[in-house]
Amino acid sequence: MRCLPSEEFYERADKYTSGIDRAHERTPVHRRIVAIAIALCLLAPAACAPGAEPVRVSRPALGTVVTIEVYGENDRSSRAAIDQAFAVIAGVEAELDACSTTSTIAAVNADPFRWHELPVGAQRIDSAVKRLGVRDSFSPYLLGVVKLYDFAGAGHVPTEGEISAALMAASVPEHDGARFRFAGITSSLARPGLDYGGAAKGLALDSARESLRTAGTTAALITAGSTTITLGSKPDGTPWRVGVEDPRATDTVRLIAEWTGEATLSTSGDYQQYFEVDGIRYHHILDPGSGTPVRGTRSLTVVGRISGTDSDILSTALFVQGPDAAVAYAKAHGLGVFIIDAEGRTHVAPAPEDAGISLAEQIEE
Repeated sequence: MRCLPSEEFYERADKYTSGIDRAHERTPVHRRIVAIAIALCLLAPAACAPGAEPVRVSRPALGTVVTIEVYGENDRSSRAAIDQAFAVIAGVEAELDACSTTSTIAAVNADPFRWHELPVGAQRIDSAVKRLGVRDSFSPYLLGVVKLYDFAGAGHVPTEGEISAALMAASVPEHDGARFRFAGITSSLARPGLDYGGAAKGLALDSARESLRTAGTTAALITAGSTTITLGSKPDGTPWRVGVEDPRATDTVRLIAEWTGEATLSTSGDYQQYFEVDGIRYHHILDPGSGTPVRGTRSLTVVGRISGTDSDILSTALFVQGPDAAVAYAKAHGLGVFIIDAEGRTHVAPAPEDAGISLAEQIEE
């Protein structure tokens, strides 16, 4: 969930709802809507014969374009279920969108040193971060640091002093049950804030999937740019197929993941929101310790039989940890990861054989 100017955002949304647009716009700050989910129809047109087509709806949401595909016997009921799923997604945005001035989390950020009741979604994300053991590499406390870089504007390289002050202001988060506040020292130049954007997309997709399930849907795919989640298996028994683009050649599919049943795939990359100064790329995935963009990795994809919340958190956290640590974590936790490092080399940890998930790197001849 990233801040984009609304006019530009909706122009892009129009492009995506009329077909996947892989053009990398050259603006002072590059902002990608990363359409990594490639419907089976695009990869294998024969599978889209009459009668096999799902009901597919795309709408702007979560700072990207969300597409929901539902397989069902009744188009009207499928569309009603999709409408309800989008309403659930909007509810997550109303809670956790740090870019909005009217969200629940915005009220916390407006007065960060006073005790506030955290939104339920934020509590769920905090619990997941703790359970996954990645609190050192995934932090929702960096809104003040992120703002220094002005990713939503022309881009700005902050000084060491600016970063240090922002990190200091966010360095003493206090929790009292469901209540939260910052207790650090701040100045007018360093105001802390909460930003759950690194996991809110996964949480929203989890909620949308459960909404579809409650409505009686038995097979669906939901994609929100960098995160894709499935419900059930396709009626014809063919696997779900999701493509991941090359971070330096975004019209090229670098990875194809396949599975049947329910799983989630999330990708984090240095090409999704960035600007360049003197040949140096400044992107939005920051090291919580230094407040600077993580170096050493271009993109990281994690896939597994896990929730969207977990996969969204882990794609960011493992990106921060680096390729070697990410591969070790994936192997220890039964996940698949596909990493492209800063030199363009790939690092792969296949999902366990009993997971039924395949990762196939696409290598150009």
